[in-house]
Amino acid sequence: MIFVDESIQNELGYICVGFAYCTETPDTLVNEAIALAGLTPGIDEYKSGYRMEGSSERKSLRDSVYEIVLQRCKIGVYIAAIHERPALGTAIIESAAKIVQVNGLDKPQAMFVDEGISVKGKIPEFIQLTSNCDSRKVPGIQLADFIAYHCSYLLKCALSGTSKKILISHDAPYPVAGEEVELDWILRTDFRRHFFVEERRIEEIKGDDWSFKLAGYGAFFSPQLNENLRKAAEATFDSMYFGCVW
Repeated sequence: MIFVDESIQNELGYICVGFAYCTETPDTLVNEAIALAGLTPGIDEYKSGYRMEGSSERKSLRDSVYEIVLQRCKIGVYIAAIHERPALGTAIIESAAKIVQVNGLDKPQAMFVDEGISVKGKIPEFIQLTSNCDSRKVPGIQLADFIAYHCSYLLKCALSGTSKKILISHDAPYPVAGEEVELDWILRTDFRRHFFVEERRIEEIKGDDWSFKLAGYGAFFSPQLNENLRKAAEATFDSMYFGCVW
C-alpha cells in the first residue's frame, strides 16, 4: 500500500510529495509509537509542522516515526512547481502508477492520499484510491508526512547551500556519535537505501561504482520546474550512493 502527503514550500516555489510504500499496514506500529510517547492514538498524531521545541512527547514520536520509516517503508518523491498545486492530484496518480509499474509492485495497489489534496481525472485500474484521508484515522499518512517534509529539507539545503548542524548522541549507531554533523547528510545517509531505485547486479559492480539511479524509479520531476529548481531536484534525487560513507 502507498501513502501520500506533501510538503509545500511557497517561498522556494516548490512542492515535495512523499510516497511511503509498505507491504503491510503500519497502523499498529504508528499508534503504538503515539501511545509510547504519552499521546493518544486517534486524537494525537505526528505532524512535521508541529513545534518540537520544549515537547519531549513530540520529539519522542518523531524519532519513533523515523524508525518506522527506515524499517518498514520504501520511499518515493515527486517535485512540483508551486503553481501546480490545484492539479497536483493528477501528477500524484501518474507518479504512483510509475512507481507500481517500474518497480514491479503488486497489482492492484491500494493508495491513500492525505486530505486537502484534490485528486481528479482517470485512475488506473491497478490503483485502488482512497482520497481525503484523515491522517489520525489512516496512520500511514503520518509516515508520508515525515518523508515529504524531510525530503523537502534535502532539496531546500541543495537550493540554499546550507544545512543546520545537529549533535549526534553518544549512543547513536554512527562512527560520528558524539559529534556535530549536518542534518541533511545524516538524512541522506539514512534514507538512501530506502528509495525505489534501479535494480543492478551487485556481483557485477566493480570499484566504487555504487551509485543507483533513483530518477524514474522513485523520484519524479515536473517539467514545469524552473531551471534552478530542476537542477537542484536532479542533483538531490537523481541517484543515491550505496557505498561506504563513513
